[in-house]
Amino acid sequence: MTDLDYLKNLEQMISTTADDILNQYFQHTTAQTKSDGSIVTEADIEMQRALSSGLNKLSPDINMLGEEMSDQQQQAIINSDQSYWCLDPLDGTNNFHHGVPLFSISLALIVEKVIRIGVIYDPVRKELFSALKGTGLRINSEYMEKPQQPEKLKNCLASVDFKRLQTELKGRLLKSMPFKSQRNVGSCALEWAWLAAGRTQLLLHGGEKFWDYAAGSLLVDESRGISCSYNREPVFNNTLRDRPVIAASDENLQQQWYSFLMD
Repeated sequence: MTDLDYLKNLEQMISTTADDILNQYFQHTTAQTKSDGSIVTEADIEMQRALSSGLNKLSPDINMLGEEMSDQQQQAIINSDQSYWCLDPLDGTNNFHHGVPLFSISLALIVEKVIRIGVIYDPVRKELFSALKGTGLRINSEYMEKPQQPEKLKNCLASVDFKRLQTELKGRLLKSMPFKSQRNVGSCALEWAWLAAGRTQLLLHGGEKFWDYAAGSLLVDESRGISCSYNREPVFNNTLRDRPVIAASDENLQQQWYSFLMD
């Protein structure tokens, strides 16, 4: 089986599983609050179980790191030298629980501490964003060229999560508003996918979790976008620590965006 055939099987498994399970639970869930204040629903748990089972059938020798696992289990997988999946079975649980149709499934394959596959699926719009490292961005199994992007920040649409930004930076953004308009859709993975596709041009987040950015950062790389942390390090560093994100749909915009935010 070629790498592309493997990716197609993976895409099919994710989309079919999500369509089967999430349609049952959307607008019909109860929620429990976790220790970090976030919520988990029956859909999160069922998706984690079903996708873990499906991935085990595809590649029984690859470990699974899922959002609903304990910190100790997650760290043990990262510390090993084996390949592993990084899965968010339902990114945007609050949206899902409240009936807001903005949520996604995010999956990345890490091999030798490098992200090799990224898949983000939007089950509402039936859009599947995927990439094999070094081969470009695919949407619904078709290779996609990004539309021409603006040259200036003032013409950009930005995804900004104000909740996790420092007060001083929030104030500068609100006072100066360097972009044309701003959105925060409540699903980190979708924001990465839309940036990769060129639908938005800028991304800013004060602290994303591993499963929030693992797949999306590869999609952006493969669409010739740029992402980094506040100190210009790669966002992905194979740890569980929350990571700040500054990203743009091309290098020119990233230079302007980073300069505005950090200089």
